Amino acid sequence: MKTGIITVGNELLTGFIDDTNASWLGRALTAIGLPPVWHLTVSDNREEIKSALATIPTNITDVIITGGLGPTPDDITMKTVADFYGFDLEYDEKYWKSLAQRFKRSGRTIPEINKNQAFVLVGPEIIPNPVGSARGALINQNNQRLYILPGVPIEMKAMYTATILPLIKPENVVAKVSVLRTTGIMESALAEKLVNINSNFPTVTMAYLPRITGVDIRLIGNDQVEIEGFKLEVERIAGDYIYGYEDTELEDVVGELLTKEKLTIATAESCTGGLVSHRLTQTPGSSDYFMGSIVAYSNNIKMNLLDVQESTLLKYGAVSEETVVEMAIGARTRLGTDIGIATTGIAGPGGGTPEKPVGLVYIGLATEKRVKTRKFIFHFNRQLNKLLTSQVALNMIRLELKNA
Repeated sequence: MKTGIITVGNELLTGFIDDTNASWLGRALTAIGLPPVWHLTVSDNREEIKSALATIPTNITDVIITGGLGPTPDDITMKTVADFYGFDLEYDEKYWKSLAQRFKRSGRTIPEINKNQAFVLVGPEIIPNPVGSARGALINQNNQRLYILPGVPIEMKAMYTATILPLIKPENVVAKVSVLRTTGIMESALAEKLVNINSNFPTVTMAYLPRITGVDIRLIGNDQVEIEGFKLEVERIAGDYIYGYEDTELEDVVGELLTKEKLTIATAESCTGGLVSHRLTQTPGSSDYFMGSIVAYSNNIKMNLLDVQESTLLKYGAVSEETVVEMAIGARTRLGTDIGIATTGIAGPGGGTPEKPVGLVYIGLATEKRVKTRKFIFHFNRQLNKLLTSQVALNMIRLELKNA
C-alpha cells in the first residue's frame, strides 16, 4: 500500500492558513507504517481539482482528499469529483431533515445554503461525519481508493480515525519514529558526518529537518531494534551537537542540567533584550535555578548595575569581548548565582560599521572557575539575530554543564 494526500483550498495556496491537515495526516499515516509518497495542494477550482485527480500516480493505492465540502459556493469538491468520475449526485431528504433537527436542538435555524451538504454520490460509500454536517465519500476507482473528507480539522480527524484508519491500517505494522535534535551545526555539515550511516541500517529512513536554531534528524522504520542501533550510531558521530530528543526544547535541557547540579543562573542581556531569560523561564520549575536578569541596553546600566568599567567601554566599546566578560561576571556576582550568561551585539538593521558589522555578537559565560566567550557574525535580520544569539547562549550553558 502507498498513500497520497490532496488538500483543497485557495487559503492554503496563498498562505493565509497553514496546511495543518496535510501535516496531521502525514504523521498519522506514518505512524501506521504508510508514510505518504505524494501530496498536492490545489485551489477551489474545478479544473485544478480535476487535474489533481488525473495526476494521481498509478502506484498509489489510497488517496485522502480534504477540503471543499462546506456549504459555501467555493465548496465544490464533491461536485467536481462526481463530474470527473461520472457519478450522479442525489439529494438526501432524510439527511437534510436530520441536519435541520440538529440545528433546531441547538436553537438555530439551518440556512438553505447548507442543502448542498445533503447531496451524496450515487454508488460510492458515504463516510459519516460524527462531529459536523459535511459527510464524505469513499470511491473505489482504477484500483485506488479515494477518501473525500471536509477541510475542518476536527471533522477531518474524526472521520479519518473512525472510518479510514480501520480500512487501511496494516496488521501488526506500526512505524517507529524517533527524532534527535541538534544545534550548532549546519545541515550540510551534519549530513557529511552521517553520509555512510544508512548502509548499516537499510530498513531505517533518515531525514534532515532544518530549523532556524538547529537541525532535527528524524528516523522512521518498523524495527525498533534497528532504530535504536541507528540512534546510537548517530549519537556516537554527532556527539555534543545532539541536545535532545523528540520535541524537547534546548531550554528544557538546560533547566534539567541546572536542577541536577543544583546550580543557579542569572543573565545580563543587551542585544537579546531579555530573550535568554524568557526562554529559561519557559520551563516549569525554573524558579529553582533562575534568579533574575539585568537587561542592560545603555552603558550607564552596564556600569551601574553590572560593574562594567567605564574604561572598558571607552577603549573597546559596548559590543566587545571585554565588555561581555565584565557583564557575565557582573550578572553572576550582583545576583549571587553560580553562573552568569551575557549577550551584547548589533542586532540591526542599523548601527553597524565596517569594523563592527550588523550581526556581530559576543556571548560570555562566567562561573566560579572560568570565563568563556564566543564571537559570531549572524545576519541583517534583527529578530533572527536575537533568536540565534539566545540559542547559542543556552547551548553554551548546556555544554558547560555537560562537560564540567
